[in-house]
Amino acid sequence: MKSAAAWLMLCVALMRGTPATARDTMLLAHPYPKEATYAAHVLSLICAEAFQQLNMDVEVRMYPPLRGALEAEAGNVDGEVGRAYTYIDTHPHLIRVEQALISFRVAAFTRIPGLRITGWDSLKGTGYRVEYRSGYSTFKARLEQTLPLQQISSVVDSKIGVQNVALGRTDVFIDLEENVQLQLDRLQSRYAQVYNAGLVQDTPVYIYLHKRHAALAPRLTEILSRMKASGAINRHIATALSEERGATP
Repeated sequence: MKSAAAWLMLCVALMRGTPATARDTMLLAHPYPKEATYAAHVLSLICAEAFQQLNMDVEVRMYPPLRGALEAEAGNVDGEVGRAYTYIDTHPHLIRVEQALISFRVAAFTRIPGLRITGWDSLKGTGYRVEYRSGYSTFKARLEQTLPLQQISSVVDSKIGVQNVALGRTDVFIDLEENVQLQLDRLQSRYAQVYNAGLVQDTPVYIYLHKRHAALAPRLTEILSRMKASGAINRHIATALSEERGATP
C-alpha cells in the first residue's frame, strides 16, 4: 500500500509539472559589489555545480562585507563565499571548505617601459598616479595605505582604466587580471603599449558555512577537488570571462 501511495504522489506531482520532493536551497553571501560582475558570476557558477552534486540549490547573493559577516555569524544566511583563507580566524561560528574555489589575481597595468610591480608595497614612495576599478574595497584600502590620496583615483570599468593608461592620463591601473586581459585581447592594436607589470595580490577564496552545516564541508571539499582536477572550474572561469566580454563592448 505504501508503494502504491508513493507512486500515486509521484504521478500527481509529474502531472502538475512540479518536483516530487523539494530540494534544499542554501543562501550564501558574497562581499563583491555589483560593479564586480566577473567575481560574483564565476563564484555563482562554481557553487551552483558543487551544490547540485549534493542535490541542493544555492543562491549566491551580494551583501555589504560587514553585513554579510554578521548575517553569517548569526546563522541568518547559510554561509559566505569569496572570503580569504584566514577569514576563519575572526569568525568562529563558520566552517571553511578546505578546497579553494578560485584565486583572484590582482595585477598592475602600465605603459611605463620596464616597470615591474611585485606587491602593493612596491608602489610606496613612488610618484605614480594609480587608478583602480571601483567596487573593490580592498583595492581602495590598500592603495590608501600605500600612496597619498592625490595620487589615487578610480574608474567604473576596465575599459576606461586601460584607456586612461594608454592615453597617459594615469600611470598604473589596478584590477583583476582577467578583466584587463579581456580588454587587451580585444583591443590589442589600440592598446599595444599597455602591459601587465606584475601582481599586487593573488588571493585564493573559499566557501565558509555556518557551523550548523559542518557536515557539508568535507563533502564540498571533495566535490570541489574533483571539479578542479576535471577542468570544470576552469570551464566556469572561461564562461564568466566570455560573458564579461559580451557585457563590456
